[in-house]
Amino acid sequence: MRSWMLATALLAILPLIAAQRCTVSVRTPYVTTTYRKISRDTTCHWKCVLKHKKQINTDYDVVNTCSINYKTSTQSVCCEGYQENAKKVCEPVCHGCQNGTCVAPNSCTCNAGFRKQLGVCVPVCDPECGHGTCVAPGECSCRDGFTADPKKGCVPACEPACLNGECVGLNTCECFSGFRETVESHVCMPECDPDIADCGSGTCVGPNRCDCVEGFIFEGNRCIPRCDATCINGACTKPNTCTCKEGFVNSPANPSECVPFCSSECLNGTCVAPDTCQCLPGYQQSHTVANSCEPSCDSKFVDIANGECIAPNVLQCSEGFQLEYSPLSGRTFCRYPCDAECVHGLCLSDGSCQCWDGFSPSDGADNVCEPIGMNCTQSL
Repeated sequence: MRSWMLATALLAILPLIAAQRCTVSVRTPYVTTTYRKISRDTTCHWKCVLKHKKQINTDYDVVNTCSINYKTSTQSVCCEGYQENAKKVCEPVCHGCQNGTCVAPNSCTCNAGFRKQLGVCVPVCDPECGHGTCVAPGECSCRDGFTADPKKGCVPACEPACLNGECVGLNTCECFSGFRETVESHVCMPECDPDIADCGSGTCVGPNRCDCVEGFIFEGNRCIPRCDATCINGACTKPNTCTCKEGFVNSPANPSECVPFCSSECLNGTCVAPDTCQCLPGYQQSHTVANSCEPSCDSKFVDIANGECIAPNVLQCSEGFQLEYSPLSGRTFCRYPCDAECVHGLCLSDGSCQCWDGFSPSDGADNVCEPIGMNCTQSL
C-alpha cells in the first residue's frame, strides 16, 4: 500500500519536474577542408662523369575549400527562471518573496494574512489602518493622536468621547448629519427644521423628530393639540378644546360639536347654517322679517282674502267677517255676513250674493240662486 502511494505521488510530481527542465541544443564547431591535386613533372640534370637527365614527378596538393561546420547535440538544463539546487532539482527563482512561497519564476503566493503589493507580500489589516501602518496581519501601528479601532482602523482620539458626532481630529468632533454644535465641543444636539418638524409644543429629540408634550400629538410637520372627540365644524386648538368656525357655537350638550348660530331667533324654524333658518313643515320664509318663518295656508284649501293665516292652513277672519267652509270648493274662507243668507251662492263683502257655478240669481229673491235650466231648489 505504501509503495503504491509513493508511486502515485511520483507520477503526480513528474510532470512538474519535467516542466522545470528544458532540453537545449549544443553546437560544437569543426573545420572541413577539401584539396585539389596539382600535377607537374620536373627534369633533373646532374653530371657524374657524364651528364645525366631524368624526369621526376613533383605533383602536390593544395587546399581547395575550407569551411566551419557544427556538430549538434542535446543537453538537459533548468529552464529559464529556474536554478538547480544541491539535489539537482530545478527550483523557481523569485526576487523579494518574503512572507510568501515562490511557486513560479518571479511569482509569489503570499502567506495567509498577506497580500501582494508592487510584487511584495505585505500584511493585511481589515479595516485598513488609515492613519497608521499595518505591521502584521490585523495589527495597526497608529500615528500620534490616533488610536486603533478594530472596526475602523486608526481613528482620531477624543476625550471625552463625541456625543452624536465623529471624532475627526485630536479632541475635535464633527456632528452627524441632523445635529448641530453646542458650547460643549464634544456634544452635538439634534436639529429640527420647522418646515419638516416644528417642535413648538414639544422637544427636538432627533433629526427632524419631535417629542410632543402631554396633550399634543405629532401630525403633518408639527405638534398639534389632541382632542379625544373629533371637533365638528371647528378645530382642536388646545388639548380637548374645540374652537368653532365663524358662525358656529359650541353645543351645550356636546362641547366637541359646533352648531350653527343664527343672530335672530328662528321663529317656527331651525337654524341649519350660520344665520340661515329652515322653516318647519307648514311654514314659509317671511318676506318682511329675515330668518323668520310665518305660517303658510295652501290656496287649495284656504282662501285668505278678508283674513290672516295664523297657523298652517288655519285662517283668522278680519273684523266684520266670519269663517265659512264651502263643500263645493273644499276651501275655508271669510265671508261678510249678509242680511239674508245666500242660497247656493257666496255672500260678498258688500252684502250681495255671488252664485255658485251652474247657478243664477232667482227672479224673485236676490239672495237665492237657482240651478240654470232646472226648476228645483238645492239647499246648501
